[in-house]
Amino acid sequence: MSKRITAGLCLLVAMMLLAGAGQAQEPPAPSSPREESSRQQEAAREAHQRVPEIFEAMRVRPGATVADVGAGGGFLTVRLARAVGIEGRVMAIDVDPTVLDRLRARVQEEGLANVTVIHGRPDDPQLPPASLDAAVIMNAYHEMPSHQAVLGHLRRALRPDGRLVIIEPLSEKRRYESRDVQIREHEIALPFIESEVREAGFRIARTEDPFTVQGSSTMSLLVAVPDPQAVNRTTPSADRNSGPHATPRPSEDLAAESAALNSPDLRVSLDRFKELREQARIVVVDVRTGVEYRSAHIPDAISIPLDRIAEELERLRALGKPVVTYCT
Repeated sequence: MSKRITAGLCLLVAMMLLAGAGQAQEPPAPSSPREESSRQQEAAREAHQRVPEIFEAMRVRPGATVADVGAGGGFLTVRLARAVGIEGRVMAIDVDPTVLDRLRARVQEEGLANVTVIHGRPDDPQLPPASLDAAVIMNAYHEMPSHQAVLGHLRRALRPDGRLVIIEPLSEKRRYESRDVQIREHEIALPFIESEVREAGFRIARTEDPFTVQGSSTMSLLVAVPDPQAVNRTTPSADRNSGPHATPRPSEDLAAESAALNSPDLRVSLDRFKELREQARIVVVDVRTGVEYRSAHIPDAISIPLDRIAEELERLRALGKPVVTYCT
């Protein structure tokens, strides 16, 4: 082979190698302004909503199986998927088909092989029994009309040492409004959540209110665990505590709810009490004996002796307002 041909082949090979090297080192395509803005917004949201602390409350760890209930666009889902790792599993549940399409697209774009997207029902997240180490409901509990049924299913889906974490918003101006009023404004106060979670057979392990603050709005955090002593009274088919054949409520539950009503954390100042009463925003309950009530009482107060409070909880809940009790 002539020196000229050999030199030409060497030059051709060198050019091909240089071209390949150039392609390998080519930088990735720049993000669009929209993608960059979305990432910045989510980073700010992650810091404001204290996502690492939420995961700590859930006790998220590599290899865990967790559920994001009301996953929406997948903000928590993608972060949970990274936290549990390739050996873990994230169940991302939502009831809106349009939202689910966006969620599936994001999971695919992020390459998250450890995420299962589930089309839940309004009363059932469609989770296998005893399959979860933790479940989280973030800014979605107030949107659940069948919340007791959902809580019941989640209790059954959690393992005995599993954790349920609920994070919900509330504006201060509606803190003492009825549950219905708060729900219409897409928010809910922590005491309502606590009561409903206990009713579903959980024990409250921790609460933080406020958990986050932004302007006049706050978010509360609740951590609950399945209570082995409680009977889950919410079933998919019916409420066993309604109707003429209602199942008697365990005395442990009645005592716990009575204790919750008397917690020092729920006390209200006299001035605040007068304000709320004048605005008809509360139900006033006289917990003294019937004789004491008949001798003198606050006008329009309901007489329920203290030893009967637990028996009257359903009646009080039906009134749809916060309850203030007094004994002197």
